[in-house]
Amino acid sequence: MPGKLRVFISSTMDDMVNERDMVVARLVESNFEPVNAESILPDGGGAWTRISEEIETCHAFILLSGERYGWIPRSGPLSAKNISVTHGEYLAACELNLPILPFFKDLKYETDATNDDARRRDAFRKKVGDWEGGQFRTMFKTARDLADKAVAAITRMLTDTFQRAQVAQRRAQARTLAPPIPPAPAGPPLLPPNLSGAVADGCASFWAGSGISQSAGLPSASALGIEMARSIEAALGRYAAPPVGSGIASVASDFEIVLGRPLLLDKLRELLSLPGGVKPTLEHFAAVALFPRIVTTNYDGLFECAAEEQHSGHTLLLGPKPPSPLPEKFIWKIHGDPDRSDVLVVNEADIERFEGFAPELVACLRVLFSGGPLLVGGTSLRDPSVLRLFRALRGEVEGYWTVPPGDALAQKRSEELALWPIEGRLEDVLQALRGAKSH
Repeated sequence: MPGKLRVFISSTMDDMVNERDMVVARLVESNFEPVNAESILPDGGGAWTRISEEIETCHAFILLSGERYGWIPRSGPLSAKNISVTHGEYLAACELNLPILPFFKDLKYETDATNDDARRRDAFRKKVGDWEGGQFRTMFKTARDLADKAVAAITRMLTDTFQRAQVAQRRAQARTLAPPIPPAPAGPPLLPPNLSGAVADGCASFWAGSGISQSAGLPSASALGIEMARSIEAALGRYAAPPVGSGIASVASDFEIVLGRPLLLDKLRELLSLPGGVKPTLEHFAAVALFPRIVTTNYDGLFECAAEEQHSGHTLLLGPKPPSPLPEKFIWKIHGDPDRSDVLVVNEADIERFEGFAPELVACLRVLFSGGPLLVGGTSLRDPSVLRLFRALRGEVEGYWTVPPGDALAQKRSEELALWPIEGRLEDVLQALRGAKSH
């Protein structure tokens, strides 16, 4: 099932603003979809149906408990039960058998425990702990501490056998809503005539980054790093990701040292396979239909799935060593695949091995891209190993890069890499190319 993992965030409003906002931001950064509906209750009862519908669309539930029990509506079902909105959301999640991740704020010693709201708060916390033997709950002190722990808990849920089964069930059963209608673009993307013509003639190539797979719901590199760091901490008792280094590669190196290469590969496979399945997006299908030659740094198998479904005839290539001769149509995963440890590029030693093939790889790409223009999409082009390839090819390739409209920094980076910027979303650019090809 395509789509991001939807996580409902339940909390009281007044005392948890910073905590809730930081959790939402970190979930978005990790490519999960936070759902935060308590603010849609303007006066009490009328919007509870809407909240219930939102919970029914979710695959997991985060409960944040701070100093307050929360507001009890003056009308509607929750008023009749004399419980707060947060309490009602929790009960709804229990009835749906959602995986529930409770986080309790470590209250200060002087926090009032005698007023009615405080007594209700403490009773609610006890109820959460006692429900069916007690929920696994985590204490936190600060908003940053909470955000780190919440994302770690979600990623851990994707690798825990029992919770994976729960999430898979929810993804199969969850009530689905029509996808939100995106704002209308200012106009169709302006396609360079050379690119449109080359795509129509079948002589253009496509370079794809992780953005195209994140739209299918796969966790971001940030989420992968968080889960690896959590696993290392569980093994050692204490661990902090290196403040410098090659991003996820540094954490992956530490993971392999502590837990071994086989477990590292298992972890990647688990996190690249959402419970309940993941399918190619329309962009994957469009890319396979438009481009005979696709080069990607992604580990997942979504391009291969799209090619197989469309019977496109693309050959799968793995790793940085160029094959000779190159097939006419291919999907080239230059950073490899978790099923092939010998060509996977994930840690610092892998990157060093990758760099050893760089001269040969640059020479191959130079010949490949000389036959037609290159479209780059779904990437910020910040991976050092990839940047070195593009800088080595700078000025020798007719290249185009999809960038967000009005993004001045992306425009400057396009100039630095000698790539022509195409303002617009990748999906709109691919759709426009498909339309141009059909005409």
